[in-house]
Amino acid sequence: MITVLVLVGAAVLARAEIPPATAPNASYMCLIDSSQTEKEQATALALCHREALDEINRKPLPSPAANDSAAASRVWRALLDAICTPGGGDFSCRAPRPATDADVDMVRQVLHDEGFPDAIVRLARPDDPAPPGAIMYAATLPGGACIATYAEIGEGPHHVDISGPLLDGRCLTP
Repeated sequence: MITVLVLVGAAVLARAEIPPATAPNASYMCLIDSSQTEKEQATALALCHREALDEINRKPLPSPAANDSAAASRVWRALLDAICTPGGGDFSCRAPRPATDADVDMVRQVLHDEGFPDAIVRLARPDDPAPPGAIMYAATLPGGACIATYAEIGEGPHHVDISGPLLDGRCLTP
């Protein structure tokens, strides 16, 4: 693997990675905040590597249906509301904590309510493209593309990713 380090701005370090022979045509860039501790930088870099590996292990994005983007945005907003303003109360996304099984059930219910009864929702595993303590979730959109991303309790849902399915056709390994 070749690593290229570039200073791209105040306190930001970019690492361009060219993976080994398993993905010879792939490359990606990780942006790391150099004001973080070494441990925080290592954690951020490891997450970036897992996200890149997930992308490499997906089929190309199918032609999206006209409403895929709207559905993905609707799911993101519903999760933001459920995680950050539970019960319509005060905004509470300032105190991150590890997710519990009850949180997984809540995310599963939100996805069900948004029209995705077959969504896969589970606690993040060490090899997932998510930070420790997060909830991984995935749903198949009408056009065959996937929402496959994570949410952190006390932080909210990660940005909406619309991607192709994994090589086995699923959006997320159960």
